[in-house]
Amino acid sequence: MQDFPLVSVICTAYNHEEFIEEALESVLLQSYLNIELIVIDNGSDDETAHKIHNWLHRQKGSATIISIFRKQSLPYCTSFNVAFLQSQGKYLIDLSGDDALLPEHVSQSVQRLSHSGNAGFCFSDVWLEKEGSPSKTFFKRDDTGRLLESVREGDRYCDLVSRHCLMSVSLVIDAQKFRDEGGYDESLSYEDFDIMVRLSRKFPVVFSNHIGVKKKILPDSFSAKQYFPKSTSMLNSTLIVCRKIQAMNQTKAENQALLNRVNFESKHALASSNFEVAKGFLNLARELGEKGPLHQIFRLWAKWRLDFSWFYLRMTKD
Repeated sequence: MQDFPLVSVICTAYNHEEFIEEALESVLLQSYLNIELIVIDNGSDDETAHKIHNWLHRQKGSATIISIFRKQSLPYCTSFNVAFLQSQGKYLIDLSGDDALLPEHVSQSVQRLSHSGNAGFCFSDVWLEKEGSPSKTFFKRDDTGRLLESVREGDRYCDLVSRHCLMSVSLVIDAQKFRDEGGYDESLSYEDFDIMVRLSRKFPVVFSNHIGVKKKILPDSFSAKQYFPKSTSMLNSTLIVCRKIQAMNQTKAENQALLNRVNFESKHALASSNFEVAKGFLNLARELGEKGPLHQIFRLWAKWRLDFSWFYLRMTKD
């Protein structure tokens, strides 16, 4: 199987009873055959674990599958790193229990990586499904599926630091590079922003022009609570990652990219009335040279703790 290196898919489920079987089936339905699946129930209190047990019973002998059932939840990054220690693949996929891989995703991503030289990861397009809204792809495409925008490869460090420019659910990662980086940072409440900038700091990234993952946009998902009013661990983690980026940066352009991100996060932290972490972002912005009038307004907003979170919550729900 030298031409088809092993790919490890680590699927983590937490209260995903409605979606977990589709996620697991999507791994077995891959056209690429050399896959190991590690499935984790991370302490669910619904029927997720029961559904995984039943699914595993039906799959005996059909694939390489390792199962982990936790009685109590671990922080996501810790849970994933523990599972990663059991993996053997050359490439790595982090699959959420409420998402699904499309059949050619592994095959096309591995093909692109195998011709890439030293890439840290491959990314692709993603179907986004939100209840009550038409499904759409992350990158713009016409009715025939043809890509309508240019998607850059290579050095994407500044882009990833500055803005949300790709979907992390599509990543197929070089497992050895992930291992050398120490895996996910277990001090963080979420993983993708940090690992993408750390890998792209050292390695180029590549794009495969296919739609690889079906992602559900759920109102109660962890990522949907990133700017939840007055209570979010995600913003604290984002500030930690931004401080790490500050230490990694080497040029004025990289600092400007970080400032773009910090200004964005400051605005949303203030609008959601997360004032303490907003002060942290504003202090970092000042260290990066921000002195404009909007920054001064933001500092007064943080000082006076003006609460517009009710309006922000209404606007972001629409």
